[in-house]
Amino acid sequence: MGLIEGQVAIVTGAANEVTRGIALRFAREGAKVVLVDKDDEAAQAAARPIPGAEARSADLSDPEAARALADAVVGAHGRIDIMLNGAHAALKWDRLADRQGAPDFTAAFNDVLLSAINMMQAVYPHMKAAGGGRIVNLGSIYGPTANEGVTDAVTMDFALTGLTRSAGVEWGKDGILVNFLQPAVPDIAIFADYRAKKGKSVDTLIANMAMPRLADPVEDVGGAAMFLVSDEACFILGHRALADGGQHLTAAVFEPGAQR
Repeated sequence: MGLIEGQVAIVTGAANEVTRGIALRFAREGAKVVLVDKDDEAAQAAARPIPGAEARSADLSDPEAARALADAVVGAHGRIDIMLNGAHAALKWDRLADRQGAPDFTAAFNDVLLSAINMMQAVYPHMKAAGGGRIVNLGSIYGPTANEGVTDAVTMDFALTGLTRSAGVEWGKDGILVNFLQPAVPDIAIFADYRAKKGKSVDTLIANMAMPRLADPVEDVGGAAMFLVSDEACFILGHRALADGGQHLTAAVFEPGAQR
């Protein structure tokens, strides 16, 4: 039997390769996975290769849509044990001074923060009635390191950290454990394209990381998510977990006397 055999897991942001990797890991460990995306085609495509997975589409920035989704999943499967908020907005890669005000942040707030808030509120009564559940909010590696040009991602990571901690305080007594997972740069198609364009400069950055490789969405990120939703993490609450191979530990060294 798998670690979450028979449990029902909602995974949002199905268009994201990292999220799909986590969903596959959940399914491998016995969960019934419901993959959700605003784009129905993306949800269907994500669900196809995952055994037993189900696809649903919804604009989760709308609280009514989030509630309807949670109710529909409970109606179909009788329960919601796991909620992984994996929706991500496309990064702008612009410096803060060059951004066009609110419009440049609207997608991040709506697709990431509001969607997470709405889904957490939607699954809460079902999890409370069942005596507990697991919620994992998925962020990025940019929050811990505050990289240049990704203000939207950094801001969202700090907002999700606060949301996770606040919900942990309020919902821990109901047996609902909420945690925040920040994975490293993943080994996915979009990064492979970027790496091919940039060449050796990216290879050098990877070589200088504590663990000199990219994250596997299923084994590395999925494994960390799996731990957080399993019984092994039954006393972990409001925690920020970094599944990054130590990526947040390393930085450029400009000391002329440093020896390697």
